[in-house]
Amino acid sequence: MTLLYEHGPGLRLAIKRARVPKPGAPEALTRAQENAVRRAADRRGPRDAALIAVLLGAGARAEEAQRLTVADVPITARSGTARLHGKGDEVRTVPLPLPARERLAAWLLARAELLVARPALAEAVGEGLWTGQRGRLTVDGVTDVVRAVGTAAGLPRLRPHRLRHTYATRLREAGADHAQIQALLGHTSIETTARYFRASPAEVADLVDRALDY
Repeated sequence: MTLLYEHGPGLRLAIKRARVPKPGAPEALTRAQENAVRRAADRRGPRDAALIAVLLGAGARAEEAQRLTVADVPITARSGTARLHGKGDEVRTVPLPLPARERLAAWLLARAELLVARPALAEAVGEGLWTGQRGRLTVDGVTDVVRAVGTAAGLPRLRPHRLRHTYATRLREAGADHAQIQALLGHTSIETTARYFRASPAEVADLVDRALDY
């Protein structure tokens, strides 16, 4: 006790703040909103249609989508994958659904024609999958596309990560388990993936109503 009185005033205790998870899963698009986003992207042309389809169909982060090269998206009429370069130089390969493959095929044709017509742009883009005004589309450019598509779809605050949330939510709804979603999203921690399995307050209330309906 004497030592405590002598040294107590000089003690500095480091207390780690507890992280309290937010209730419910991250906000995903509804089916109607997702369809509106896809239609709005299609109206903007093959590049934006393909970009949105990859974000929704592969769960890619904006940075991962921006880094894609043509070689990263081998596709055929029956199959296709995206090789995503994630955080910490982690690389994962995810399957691409039919809507993404169709729109990627259309964009690859349009991209080839564009680069033939603009040699300077072709040199600047290199093997990059997405073209911008003067070279490869930047990460900010990816976000700008998503924002523009969202505005056209009546969702002016849409950002790439919400499309990623939508991807994970659709997987959960289809019966995917924690480990499968963790691998497809490239999460290092299963706790991050577990967010998609948390019930929202509305879901909890509905569960209580059904369970206790005497």
